[in-house]
Amino acid sequence: MDFNQIRYFLALAETLNFTRAAEQCYVSQPALTQAIKRLEAELGGGLVVRDGRYTELTELGKSLRGHFQQIDQTRHLVRSTAKAVTSGEVAELNIGLMCTIGPGVLSGMLDAFRIEHPMISIVLHDVKPSSIADLLLSGALDGAFCARHGPPHPQLQYANLFEEAMVIAFPKDHEFSEREYVPLNDITEQNYIDRLHCEFRKEVNESFRDQNLQLDVVFRSEREDWIQSLVRDGIGVTCIPRYSLLRPELDHRPIVDPILSRKVDFVVADQAESMPALNMLAEWAIRHDWPAYEPASSAAE
Repeated sequence: MDFNQIRYFLALAETLNFTRAAEQCYVSQPALTQAIKRLEAELGGGLVVRDGRYTELTELGKSLRGHFQQIDQTRHLVRSTAKAVTSGEVAELNIGLMCTIGPGVLSGMLDAFRIEHPMISIVLHDVKPSSIADLLLSGALDGAFCARHGPPHPQLQYANLFEEAMVIAFPKDHEFSEREYVPLNDITEQNYIDRLHCEFRKEVNESFRDQNLQLDVVFRSEREDWIQSLVRDGIGVTCIPRYSLLRPELDHRPIVDPILSRKVDFVVADQAESMPALNMLAEWAIRHDWPAYEPASSAAE
């Protein structure tokens, strides 16, 4: 018994006409007739009764028709599943999110991708900037959203998505609320909360040192939620990427002298063979309408 025999029988059971069943299956009538006879021989009984132009199912044919329909449905399911898996439509992707990238700017894009590709499951992993390359090269991660820091890794591929301003975050009622931008010098007059996981922390601190400025650090933390809660409670201000701000109670302004920003990429390991589903996500992210970068005017201007 093979799938073609079952397909021919189901077409014959529907049409009760050998000629029309053969046309429906795109085979000759003799080929269909011989396939039905071989199926009957294998099953040990007739499936159809043919009397001139009149054809009907036997009791055996009627009894087996439902089972054959289930087999044919399973055949279609197996083929469609195999096609979906090999094409990347069914897959699970492990995607890293650098811990300093807030969900606000990514969640809409990821949700739109999920709606368009419902059979691709995405597992999001919170990762430190320093661990991303090793996780990608080891295969623990399939891809990652991250801000590139320093020269590109020779074994990774980068696709730039958007540029994001570094801002100074503060409570709603803070004196900075009346400003259009905040120079570094004014930040030193405030209590400062140091974000230890910030990939640009060294550069930010060097910007202050280059101007002989000293930050008044009152807390240091690796936890972004704690940092923003401390800022909300008026304990201090912090330098943070614009789209990493999650708490609605916080306000922000661009930093100038110098203007600070970072570029966010989607990065994957540079491998000869990549996953179709991963390519779909990368292409989707690249085509997404990301917010435009609007640099602040410097104080000198």
